[in-house]
Amino acid sequence: MRPISQLTRAEIAALVIETLAVAGIDVVLVGGSCVCIYTNERFASFDLDFIDLSYARKKAIAAALATIGFRPRGSTRYFAHKDSPWVLVFPTAPLAVGHEQIRRSQVAELVTAVGTIKLLSPTDCVKDRLLNYYEYQDGQCLEQAKDVARSHPVNWSSLRRWHAGEGYADRFHAFRRQVVSS
Repeated sequence: MRPISQLTRAEIAALVIETLAVAGIDVVLVGGSCVCIYTNERFASFDLDFIDLSYARKKAIAAALATIGFRPRGSTRYFAHKDSPWVLVFPTAPLAVGHEQIRRSQVAELVTAVGTIKLLSPTDCVKDRLLNYYEYQDGQCLEQAKDVARSHPVNWSSLRRWHAGEGYADRFHAFRRQVVSS
């Protein structure tokens, strides 16, 4: 395998996921790095966020990550490697976007030269970005959601139901028009 410094974001994500899997820890990549992967790095994210579906002890995660050179930074929620531009972050489970829990069967997979990434589906990635836009008025998140929806198949019925469930039913059609019109 190439040195960490030569691995792409997707390859580091796969390495982390595969390393943790060997230790019996099941994680899924979420957040801005999903956007970066789905948009060929058109947006910036300085971390890789993983949700731990197995609810492993942080000590077990730290021990597994130490085998590939990632060490705790501050709390055991953050891990850094001297040769990686990205920090690993482990937000609290469950795997969800707003009030909607994401089942394991909904998780997407992407094969890399290093291993397989488990990550949010394009549809759930769009939901994640839209939630940040709706809650925090983060315009870049809206652009990210549109970019992912334009470049990957998304489940519009699921997006409509999610909008209604989160209290944003009135915004669904406007978002869809913005995606389709461009």
